[in-house]
Amino acid sequence: MVLRLVVFGSGAVLMGLEIVGSRILAPYFGSSVYVWGSLISIFLAALSLGYYLGGMTADRWPKPGMLAATLSVAGVLILLLPVISRPVLEAFSNWDFGPRMSPLLASIVLFVLPSILMGATSPFAIKLAATDLATVGHTAGILYAISTAGSIVGTLLTAFVLIPAMGVRAILYTLGASLLVFAGLLAVKAARARVLRPVATAALALIFLSGPVPAQISCGETRIVFEKDTVYHRIKVAEDRCYRWLHFDRSRQGGMFISNPLESPLRYPDYFLLAWLFHPGIKKVLVVGLGSGSVPKRLISDFPGVQIDSVELDPVVVDVAKRYFSLRDDPRHRIFVQDGRQYIKRTGEAYDLIVMDAYHAEGVPFHLVTREFFQQVKTKLRPGGIVAANIVGFLGGANSKLFKAIYKTYAEEFSGLYLFPVTFQYERDEEDVRTIILFAAGKPGITKRDLTGTLGRLRKEKRVPPALKADYLGDYYDKPISTADVPVMTDDHSFTDILPVWGWEPERR
Repeated sequence: MVLRLVVFGSGAVLMGLEIVGSRILAPYFGSSVYVWGSLISIFLAALSLGYYLGGMTADRWPKPGMLAATLSVAGVLILLLPVISRPVLEAFSNWDFGPRMSPLLASIVLFVLPSILMGATSPFAIKLAATDLATVGHTAGILYAISTAGSIVGTLLTAFVLIPAMGVRAILYTLGASLLVFAGLLAVKAARARVLRPVATAALALIFLSGPVPAQISCGETRIVFEKDTVYHRIKVAEDRCYRWLHFDRSRQGGMFISNPLESPLRYPDYFLLAWLFHPGIKKVLVVGLGSGSVPKRLISDFPGVQIDSVELDPVVVDVAKRYFSLRDDPRHRIFVQDGRQYIKRTGEAYDLIVMDAYHAEGVPFHLVTREFFQQVKTKLRPGGIVAANIVGFLGGANSKLFKAIYKTYAEEFSGLYLFPVTFQYERDEEDVRTIILFAAGKPGITKRDLTGTLGRLRKEKRVPPALKADYLGDYYDKPISTADVPVMTDDHSFTDILPVWGWEPERR
């Protein structure tokens, strides 16, 4: 019974480590398919080598104490990960071997050794459990089935329960300590002491996400003009006689009017123009998340003296924006194909306005909403500079925890936070999902009256475009946001994966 529990537990810890490994790598390399490809391939390679070495070792030293020692070393290596992972990842990030090799090499350094040692568990257990050559196949089948069941439990428990509930560091300590407990049970068995029969329970809550109902688009029949799988998304461009839309996977990301490519059918891009009411002297803008190019197109058109840099993770998105959404090459608009956090960390530029348009309904890149990231963002702001973020969420109610956690995290680094829920003045239900534009500034206490006065003055001076409508100020939300029940999100503890808004569509004009 002890041996079977150890086999089950080792399989669970192995897959738990693989899942949490993505959270360890993401702040430095993002969460692309390259990161997942690196993790999966390294863990499979380590398992293969572990099976081979475990079988040889078991033939030479078929003792429970040897397996206990192997698992103890693996447990200690996992317990060391919270200490060694940061300097290792910073080193590979600084060396910058590219988006493929950097996460692959970092994964090798951090995860290969403990994975090899855990991979040795199953062949070693088969050697210890086999008592009759005639039934060795049956024994091997049972133990591999138990190991696989443990891997399933470890995967689901880590992804569905531990990551939302605990920080990365705490999960690693839990995994390492668990291996030491299993090694201790084997050591007791090796010493032939009486061992109380352990009771193993695994509680899993499975959430089945249903796909969205396709939205009906007016202006005639819709046709797909482009579709491609990239390393980050399934990108689709659809159009009818009136609109052209950009879709990532199951969500709509942007669009334009066929008759006027500078105009978006969605409301939220124009709300970013409110930034000029907080900082009228904006001259240099960074846009994180290009999408269909609605934001940079608007800024280039309306502010002739403004320089815009856009950062987009997926090179295909850049090509699609240029090919299908009339994003023209312009000397005032530079595009960088890079993870937004990595760009902000490495750039020597400073900005008056940083637009975070990389948050979307189906998932928020967790490494772009942590306190450590916002600390980096602050260092790239000029005096008086502000951040404008497009967040999909709920202002109140049971589903508002993700928005409140993002708000609380921004509040740790910016003393002035100002909210504009899109169309809130027309649909006053705080428990409805909607686009929320958040402005983060260093100056607190700016009121709706202050902004109205600034708008009037800038209008007289002809320093703001007609697209900046006074109606947007009607969405100014000045009620207090209660954040006592949510944590500040950090690189160690973030739960952005738990509240995707499937099937939601952004507000249209």
